[in-house]
Formats: sequence, structure tokens, C-alpha cells
Amino acid sequence: MRRRFGWWALVLCLAAGCTPATSHGPVVNDQADIWFLQHMIPYLRQTMVVTSLTREQLGDPRLVRLADAITRSSQADIDQLQGWLDQRGLSAHGHSHQLVDGHRRNDLERLALLRGRALDRTFVQIMAARAHTGSRLATNEARTGGLPEVRQFARQMAADQQHQVRLLQSWK
Repeated sequence: MRRRFGWWALVLCLAAGCTPATSHGPVVNDQADIWFLQHMIPYLRQTMVVTSLTREQLGDPRLVRLADAITRSSQADIDQLQGWLDQRGLSAHGHSHQLVDGHRRNDLERLALLRGRALDRTFVQIMAARAHTGSRLATNEARTGGLPEVRQFARQMAADQQHQVRLLQSWK
């Protein structure tokens, strides 16, 4: 009986113009790809929150420009990742589990307490740690992912994050 119901459901779906999920592109079967797509978005959103809320208080204009560039790059990456998730009927994970550094306070709490050069230095430390973490996540996907387009995206993201680390370390 159950088998017959499934058959009729498929026939009705096809008659109504529905298409199987596989016609929208390859289905993500690889858990590494799914994990990367779903967890990188909240990670990037957190990065954007840090840059957006700190931007007005930064003293060094070069850091302001870098914060703006990081925000734009993060948004473009989110759009790409979300597009892949949307194609597959998946959504991003609600939050990131990534430990950015060993401090007990979160990044925004630490930055909110500072002004001037101390704020700039702490911003650089936090963003370097975040870029290092992003590079590790992307490098892992580039090595273990199953979808070539996501692995290529991850390779580029890892390179971009490593470039950010180098830029930020030059401020130290």
C-alpha cells in the first residue's frame, strides 16, 4: 500500500509540473560540503558585525578601508554560499561554533571597552585571528570537499583570508 501511494504521489507531482530535486543541480551528498556551506555563512556574518560596528571608532584610516573591504568581501562570499544552499533547499546554520581566540569576552565586548590606538590594535588582533580561522576552515574544505566548484571557491577564500592575515600582521 505504501509503495503504491509513493508511486501515485510521484505521478501527481510530475503531472502538476513538479520536477525532482536533482534537476536543479547536483545534490550535496558530501557532509564536508554541507558543513562548510552551512557554517561559513554565520562565521562571515560575525566578521561583518565586528567590522561594521567597529568601523566608526577605528582611528587609522587604513584600518577603516580594510574593514570596508572585509565587509564587502564577506557579503559577496555569503551571497555565493547562500546561493548554493538555496539551490539545494538548505539553510545556513544559526551560529558559528568557531573559537576565535582564547579570551573569555566575545570580540564585540572586548572592542566596546577600547578607544584610540588600543582599539586599533585589538581590532587588528581579532581580525587576524578571524582571518586565520577562516583560512583553516576554507583550506579544510578545499582538501576534503566533494563538489569541485565549492572546493575551488574554498581555495580562493583561503588565499583571500591568508592575504588578510598578512595585511593585518603588518600593522602589528
